[in-house]
Amino acid sequence: MKISLMQTTLGMMVLGLMASAAHANWDRDSHFRHYTAQQSRAYVQQIDTRQHQLIERIQRAQRQQLLSRAEFRALMHNQHQISTMKRNFLADGIIDAREFRRLDHALELASHTLRASVHAHQARYGYGTSRRFN
Repeated sequence: MKISLMQTTLGMMVLGLMASAAHANWDRDSHFRHYTAQQSRAYVQQIDTRQHQLIERIQRAQRQQLLSRAEFRALMHNQHQISTMKRNFLADGIIDAREFRRLDHALELASHTLRASVHAHQARYGYGTSRRFN
C-alpha cells in the first residue's frame, strides 16, 4: 500500500513537472512567433518601399523618354513578377530571411536593369540622333 501511494505521488509530481515544462516551452514558442511576425512585417515594409521607389524610377524614366516602350513593358512585367513572388512568399503569413534575400536580390537586379537601360538610351541618343523609331 505504501509503495503504490508513493508511486502515485511520484507519478503526479512527474506529470506536474512535465506540464510546467510544456507551458514554459509554449511561452518560448509564443515569444518566438511574436518576434518572427514582427521581423516579417519589417521585411515586407522594406520590400514594399523599395519596390515603390523602383516603380517611380521606371515611370520617371518613361516620362523623360529615356526608355523605349518595350523596355518599359519589360521592366514593369519584372515588377509584376516580383509582386507575385512576394504574394506567394506571404501565403504562409510570414516572410523569413531566405525569402527576404530572394526578393531583395530580385529588386537589386531590376534596379541594375533599369540603370543599364537608361544609360544605354542616353549613349544611343546623346548626340542628337532621332528617336523617331523608338
